[in-house]
Amino acid sequence: MALGACGEVKNETAASTTTATTTTAKAKADPASDMALARSAVLSATDLPGYTGKADTSSGSMPESAKKEFATCLGVSSTVLDDKAGEQKAESGDFDKGDSTVSGSVTIDPLASDIDDSWKVMSKQGVEPCLQGLFKAAIAASAGTSGDVTIGDVTVDRFDVGVGTRSVGYSLKMVATSQGTDVNLFMDLLFVARDRAGIELDGVNVGEPFDRVTELGLVQKMYDRIGTKAA
Repeated sequence: MALGACGEVKNETAASTTTATTTTAKAKADPASDMALARSAVLSATDLPGYTGKADTSSGSMPESAKKEFATCLGVSSTVLDDKAGEQKAESGDFDKGDSTVSGSVTIDPLASDIDDSWKVMSKQGVEPCLQGLFKAAIAASAGTSGDVTIGDVTVDRFDVGVGTRSVGYSLKMVATSQGTDVNLFMDLLFVARDRAGIELDGVNVGEPFDRVTELGLVQKMYDRIGTKAA
């Protein structure tokens, strides 16, 4: 459930998005090689024994209005939620085990400066209030048109990921009420930058936070598979 499409469930096989637009600036990017790298690095079923890939059953995605509000809150024109010309992106789809869901994505940008910009936005001080609104919109989109779901206050805290030299994590906690029953929802967002590559992992659980050791290990796997190939 990559953040750019929270609530959207994809097939277990990594999906890909390729844009035909190319950058006019100097770049080391080779679209075919970059896409191959993204696909080889993103999470797969072999990384998650005991988890089940979930078929695409959702018609909703992150609302464009929520993306714009997030960018406005941060004081920028675009964020990691917005597609960039020339980027190559592979998404793992969602993997479930009990009440836990995990997904990841790998994006290879044509220029290192593109990832640098994304890193500056995701790691800047004071991003937490902006993520509160974004996460709330994501859960609302996931709930769809159901009128019996009420979303309560959202709290977001930063935590250390410790993968590479540029990594950051944010942990969300919120209460959703449906038919008079309160449910505690937890979601972790991890973002790692390496050369021209951006790695995202989302871990969601009900009742308690997603297992931190598991998600850190999964991010490390994607980071190691990229290696220096995106330099």
